[in-house]
Amino acid sequence: MLTSILTIVALLLILVAAGFVYLTVIVNAEANRDDAIVSVPLIEKDADAFMRALAGAVAQQVLAGNELILLKNGVEIFPALFEAMAGARESIHFSTFIYESGSVPDRFADALSAAARRGVDVRVVLDSRGSKTIRPELIAKMHAAGCHVRWFRPIQWFNWAKYNHRSHRKLLIIDGALAFTGGVGIADEWDGNGDSPAHWRDTHVSIAGPAVAVVQAAFVDTWNEATGELPIGEKVFPILARAGDVGICAIQSNPTNATSDARRSMAALIAGSSRRLWISNAYFIPTRPFVKALSAAKARGVDVKILMPGPYHDQPAVRRASRRTWHGLLRGQVELYEFQPTMIHTKTVVVDGAVTSIGSINFDPRSFALNAEFGVVALDKQIAVRMEEAFTSDLALARRVTSEDLRQLSVWGKLLDTLCYWVRAQL
Repeated sequence: MLTSILTIVALLLILVAAGFVYLTVIVNAEANRDDAIVSVPLIEKDADAFMRALAGAVAQQVLAGNELILLKNGVEIFPALFEAMAGARESIHFSTFIYESGSVPDRFADALSAAARRGVDVRVVLDSRGSKTIRPELIAKMHAAGCHVRWFRPIQWFNWAKYNHRSHRKLLIIDGALAFTGGVGIADEWDGNGDSPAHWRDTHVSIAGPAVAVVQAAFVDTWNEATGELPIGEKVFPILARAGDVGICAIQSNPTNATSDARRSMAALIAGSSRRLWISNAYFIPTRPFVKALSAAKARGVDVKILMPGPYHDQPAVRRASRRTWHGLLRGQVELYEFQPTMIHTKTVVVDGAVTSIGSINFDPRSFALNAEFGVVALDKQIAVRMEEAFTSDLALARRVTSEDLRQLSVWGKLLDTLCYWVRAQL
């Protein structure tokens, strides 16, 4: 009897160990693959050619004729989202990773429910891992109003292998004609103006024009995975007229290839830079190839600045894992900064005052090898200038990281950093 019990325990330990190996070593190795850019047009010399090259790398098109509006922090983002939902006539399609409990989640559920009650077709996809703290009463309220609410990959015996692959996309599409995307989740932390520890700093965008169809396609992809349904009628994909002058290439990443579109887009943006490469990212754990790429950009004269969360970080283990990569970056003269007032949750890149990337893509192994992500790369100098202004304002509230910071770490602190780095793909 004792022998049987010990055998079962041993088998369980082997399974746990095998799972750990898969979830760390194998995923880390996959995320560490190199996207060696053989050649790419430089943004400063020919931004249009760069955008075409980027589109080819991620199997998309550069769609002209769009309006893109930057929205900074909850004080600008939520009023725009609520106004758009209140004006919906045909459909609201919404997908998010984080949906918690609180005032903002309550108001959001009320807005979705109100739309459903007036006859709008409301589809909602919540990630079963990121939104696990939502109050059941909110789900019941939305269902009762007529909203179609579905979970993305709840853990089940037949899909356990996929459970680690989450949907990190943040999408809101109104009537197939107006879209929002960026970094914002549905929780009270995103309310306010990003100026205190209780109110996070983040960036979202609204999009009108032909590129809305690609945002809608990302939602349909997510909905299809969650439900098996494929809503592709004319009301879902209406004819979209020109709305502005912004060229947009969408990054609809769903890691199934050798390398993900999220990773390819970042590699291209780094390789295409000539003067300025400013990255603001909440979860910055670059792989070795990216450390080399960022250092190489600095070596060829690019002003490379990385802005990350500082003392207010919702995932302290991520900060530790990130710190493990700083040695190589600092040796490469890359400038690293930590935002001081609150958690900075942005996922933006602005290159050479011309090209801007905004979306849900973190600079870490999860976004590059595991999660479904969405972002847009926009070619427009006015948008790039606004993004550079926002980055400069954030930088004024940040502290620059130096080699001395790393030297002052205790042996225990360095050990914890290394341990967190080894499990970085699961953070």
